[in-house]
Amino acid sequence: MKKLLILALLTISFASLIQSQSMDKFFRKPMMEEGDNNIILQNRCGNRLTLMFKPTNTDLEFTYKPNAYRRKEFWARNFSNRDNQTVLFTQFSMPDIRSLDATYEYDPFVTRVKINSPSLAKNTLTVLNIADENAFVVTARSPLLLAIKPHVKFEVTNGLLTEKFTERGEEIVSFIKFDGFEKNRFRILADGTYILQVVENDVIIVGGEENSYQVDRICKKYDNYSLSQLIEHNEAIIKPELAYSTIYTTNPDFNKVLDINKRILYSMTDEGGATFGALSRTYYLMWVRDASMASSMMARSGFTTFVPKWTEMALNSPSIMRRDDGTEVPEFSQVLGTRWSKSEDDGAFYAALSLFTDYQTTGDLKLLQGNGFKILLESIDRFFEKTWDKNRKMIGSDTRGETSLKSSPYYAYDVVNGEMYHNMAEGDMSKTSIVRSYSFYNQVNSYNLLLMTKILLSLNPAMDNGRSARYTQLTHELQATIKSKFKNAGGTFYSGFELFSDGTEKWVPFGKESDYWETAWASSLGPYFPDPAIQLASSIEMRRDWEKYRNYGYCPWNTLSRYLYEYGMSSVDYEKMLSEQIKDALTLTKKFPMRGAVTEYQKEVEGWRALPFQIGTLYYTLTGQILHSMPMGIGVRASNFVDSISNFKYKLSIVNAKQVGKGDVVDSYTINAKKMIHSLQIPAGQLRNGINSIQINRTTKSSTFRLYSSTAELLELHQEGATLVFEFENPVVSQLVFENVDKVKSFKFTDNKGIELPFSKSKINEKTLMEVETAGDFKLEVAL
Repeated sequence: MKKLLILALLTISFASLIQSQSMDKFFRKPMMEEGDNNIILQNRCGNRLTLMFKPTNTDLEFTYKPNAYRRKEFWARNFSNRDNQTVLFTQFSMPDIRSLDATYEYDPFVTRVKINSPSLAKNTLTVLNIADENAFVVTARSPLLLAIKPHVKFEVTNGLLTEKFTERGEEIVSFIKFDGFEKNRFRILADGTYILQVVENDVIIVGGEENSYQVDRICKKYDNYSLSQLIEHNEAIIKPELAYSTIYTTNPDFNKVLDINKRILYSMTDEGGATFGALSRTYYLMWVRDASMASSMMARSGFTTFVPKWTEMALNSPSIMRRDDGTEVPEFSQVLGTRWSKSEDDGAFYAALSLFTDYQTTGDLKLLQGNGFKILLESIDRFFEKTWDKNRKMIGSDTRGETSLKSSPYYAYDVVNGEMYHNMAEGDMSKTSIVRSYSFYNQVNSYNLLLMTKILLSLNPAMDNGRSARYTQLTHELQATIKSKFKNAGGTFYSGFELFSDGTEKWVPFGKESDYWETAWASSLGPYFPDPAIQLASSIEMRRDWEKYRNYGYCPWNTLSRYLYEYGMSSVDYEKMLSEQIKDALTLTKKFPMRGAVTEYQKEVEGWRALPFQIGTLYYTLTGQILHSMPMGIGVRASNFVDSISNFKYKLSIVNAKQVGKGDVVDSYTINAKKMIHSLQIPAGQLRNGINSIQINRTTKSSTFRLYSSTAELLELHQEGATLVFEFENPVVSQLVFENVDKVKSFKFTDNKGIELPFSKSKINEKTLMEVETAGDFKLEVAL
């Protein structure tokens, strides 16, 4: 009996050793895909399949997470990531399939690989990413050999291989369903490798679940399904969601890229809201900025599916920072839910952007009533505690981009894996003499953070506790600093201000020493703009000069294109500005032959693909050619480049819009057959619950006085005699942009008590910007 107990303990220890992730170095290093060609399929339930095609064989790596339809907590959604992951099998390979013979037809839900060997043997492999189960399907038209090794041993029944194991406290059942011993060649080699041979589109289902019941349920659900039936079933699942916000441009290549990247983003955002920096091992982490920007920009593009799920998970999964006195405070850093990430100071802004966008685009107050909002407010308090420089009236950081500065406790460490740098070369980016950085990016983000949070607090005043008054003061001080100190002699904004260890200081213009991405986002992302005209001038400078210093990044390039088109760029130049991104996406590359998936940098096509925040901003800029998202509303735009959009979702409304005629200027438009004349921002009262139809008549120039856009919610617009009456609501300062103000006599702003409000007036391109301090409902009367 004692010997049996010892043997059992040794077996358990051996199994644990096999299942644990062994390393040959103390500090974890980034993992890269090992194939010459690599295709990554992310499942909406959480599992991931990476196909690595090599000159001698192809390896399939199945990575496990608990099912997102049942498990939405952070632990489950982050169970496997770049630094700590569980694979379902120690080996899963296709020994006969070589990269030398393969061509690829990539789609995130159904990918096909054509094999054409020198012997003239041909095959077609199909890999199906099941949309609502934690599993994948592998089939082949001609004979295909699969070689699989479990962690220890499979339980074998006729048509099913399963293995139960435990890792990091999670009970897992891996499984491979096949037609049975009679239809599939099955055997076990002497080294413990399990062999399956399939042919003629035999359906092999491979996945992992939490228990045998779930495995049995999946197997019964898809029993006797053919490949074509599985594909049809899959497309029926995803079709309703993918129907939202469908854009039709005049360029077929743009349409191809938009369609496949919407499918990609839907596949790589799981049902719990988790998404990743890109489809690659290196970016297999939940970046706060990337996921927030992706979900928020898609929501502002009329695709609101992601933002509620991401926001709920994100707000309840902060990093916890422990002060020297032992007290703990929540923070949102670079990566969600962990201190093991680079300590960028933009996380609070992006967390707030998620919640603000969720409310403004869905109208749902649920997340404002929960614990996540409380956590967010505490993290914002912490953010200003550590960054606000009372003397300079600026936001200062111990991080520049992703680099820890000398004032940071993480200076001379790789914060991601904890490794100490004992010696650094002079040219090493981490060996910096900068003590503190005051980036334009952090100033603009913080300005937005203050305004968005004050609006959110107005919806739940019980959480205020004096914050709104303080935020108002900080907003005024920060806007004054941006306008006075950050503006340079050339009429654009500096990228930042820096303090050095020798006591010197430096203002950094946009150029070789700047952070290109952050500066571009600061000028063009919004949703609020502390100085719109100078930010426009800066955007023009970046479009003109970025390529002088290095290839531009497509994500901020997208936000620049949107802001530039909003204030005067032609649709011809707009299409040219984005065309290289589309060309690169449609280029078949070697490392990741995922044609159609967007790439990160201009002309650098062999890098990783399918970056969610780039997909989100691409949609955001293109929808802005016909329906323009504002902080608290939507409006219409005209462009020769976009003809129509269908199923644009906004709160309880679905908008279908089309453009007729030629030109980049709105001549007139109708909403539900009612003609709108003096406002391109759609009054909230004109949007019906359910379906709305808009027709936009395009022209080249308009002489009509009208509201072009605003940061307030436009409730209603009507005419009383010779006076136009605009009724607005906004708890914070309002910016309103008008066209053709010379066509009217006067403007009068009043609050809800009838008290007249002063306003400032300035020019932005050919339009007029008015700024007025508002605090709730207000009215604008315009004498015609």
